[in-house]
Amino acid sequence: MTRFEPTLIVNELRVLKDGVVILSESFHVGLNIIKGHNSSGKTTTLDFLAFGLGSEEIPWKKQALLCDFVIAEVSLNGRRVTLKRQISEERQRPMHIFWGKLADAQASAFQGWELYPYKRSEHKLGFTQSLFLALGMPEAQGDGASNLTMHQFLRVIYADQPSLHQPIFRNDNWDSALTRETVGNYISGVYDDTLYSAQLEKRGLEKELGSAESELRSIFTVLAKSKQDIGIEFFGQQIVEAESRREALHKEILRLKSERTIQADKKRKSEETPFRKELDEAKRTLTSALDQVALKEAELADTNEFVMELDSRLISLEESEQARKYFGGLSFQLCPCCLAEVKPAGAAEGSCSLCKSPISGPAGDAQLLRMKNELRLQVTESQSIAKRRADELQELRRMLPSLRQELKKLEKKYDSATESWSSDLEMALEAAARDAGALDQEIKGLYENQRLASVIEELRKKRNSLVERIDDLQIKITTLEDAQEKLKHEVSAYISSTLGRLLRKDLYRQAEFKTAENVHFSFTDNKVAVDGSDRFSESSTVVLRLLFHVALLSASTKIKSMRFPRFLILDGIEDGGMELPRSHLLQRIIAEECATYEVEYQLIMATSQITPELDNNRFVVGREFTEDDRAIQILQ
Repeated sequence: MTRFEPTLIVNELRVLKDGVVILSESFHVGLNIIKGHNSSGKTTTLDFLAFGLGSEEIPWKKQALLCDFVIAEVSLNGRRVTLKRQISEERQRPMHIFWGKLADAQASAFQGWELYPYKRSEHKLGFTQSLFLALGMPEAQGDGASNLTMHQFLRVIYADQPSLHQPIFRNDNWDSALTRETVGNYISGVYDDTLYSAQLEKRGLEKELGSAESELRSIFTVLAKSKQDIGIEFFGQQIVEAESRREALHKEILRLKSERTIQADKKRKSEETPFRKELDEAKRTLTSALDQVALKEAELADTNEFVMELDSRLISLEESEQARKYFGGLSFQLCPCCLAEVKPAGAAEGSCSLCKSPISGPAGDAQLLRMKNELRLQVTESQSIAKRRADELQELRRMLPSLRQELKKLEKKYDSATESWSSDLEMALEAAARDAGALDQEIKGLYENQRLASVIEELRKKRNSLVERIDDLQIKITTLEDAQEKLKHEVSAYISSTLGRLLRKDLYRQAEFKTAENVHFSFTDNKVAVDGSDRFSESSTVVLRLLFHVALLSASTKIKSMRFPRFLILDGIEDGGMELPRSHLLQRIIAEECATYEVEYQLIMATSQITPELDNNRFVVGREFTEDDRAIQILQ
């Protein structure tokens, strides 16, 4: 069977209490039906499943909260992964992920399990991002600065019982129109990776812009209080003038020292030593700074090369996976060595048709997923290290001009101290030396101010560059959104036409459903309208809600670009006081629609009044839940 990506299939569901399995269900590809009496645990079972996949806002029943963990083995684009979450009323519980089958996960107490938080951090992916990567789905920005989560997608994928009057999305305490619109457009495949990357880059640049503007405001606030000019050209001119005056004083000192009658005296020797120490210390400081610059440059180059190597490895892994998919299914009729006929007999399933050796299966796929995940984490960490080293290198380079200037000043002091001079010129030399010292301090302050002006100029350039890049990205985003509006219309039209066709099969209980010529839905408004009306009887609302989700699943099996994961959970088939013949017909409509799918999918639904045509092992999974044999039975 053909598989579109992304495709999510649930293979096993288990619920544990005190280490004992108290609920176990197996599912298959296609239509799965859980049957049981009212209040026997069907909805609780589906709640366990949704929670295990990452859902929030679950209305837990008392018995369910007595359980400890939910474990689910799922296939993500054909690769088996085991998920585990602790049952709790506390929001945003983390998820343990084992990149392999449930049997292997149970055999491993700790090794192979990885803990992922609900929300991502700077150095750690959240479980939503990890599952999205495994499904080949890009990140999507939601309301505000947050990214969309598995919970938001499960609000559409899981049509639960309490959401009777919510035809598209499950109830949520933090619901917003913007989030609903983004989820709807995302699962419809309207936005591509380029648009999402541009949106995420724009969000990151806006953060950098805010930081740069905040830093500039802080500097200008201080300068405003001191009434200080911060022009680089202004300080440069002042430095030139001050150094010219200092050079004139230096020449005067040398001239005075040359007009002497003795070569040296005790005073010259006593002053030479401290100048020499200061000069040596300044040379050591400058040398150390230059060494640090060289070291940081080498470290930054190494880090950048390491990131490039990691990116190359990721590309190689992707190419390796594609090559294995392409060549793994080749079969040979003739041996390439001796040209004898290759006989298929004896080749077990999952083995090479030529040499009969086992071909790497789910375990290899799981290991490939783990390697790709680890490489992405290393890329993120290495990029963070590279940015920090670049900032340190820039700071060191800013210090070099003042260090060189200090060395130059001390060298001139030392030259002046070592020049021979006559004692009768002592007063004149001391006066000149004091003036030179004052000029040195003035020049030092001017260099510090020039450095501050340089920092401000760099921040201004950075701010302007960020503004230009953000403007360019906004134009790009607008262009992509306009171009994809056509695709959005095509997907919406297919879902609407499919829903109208399914509604026309319903019993004649709702006049609008009988014709259903004009069907319109809005993810943003969370509404579905049929022939201009969006208010119907309780039972008709149930029919509309369930068939809309089936139409969404149908569209995903026909439109490959959709990101709806070809997976659906339906509950509340008999809600709203629905009569038995209508319930049975609704089940048959769903089953007949599923029978037309030519790609891999999974639909799990629960009913207390299964139609006889579907009451068989082909569709029904697990045991029937009753008052005496409930889904979970815990002695208190």
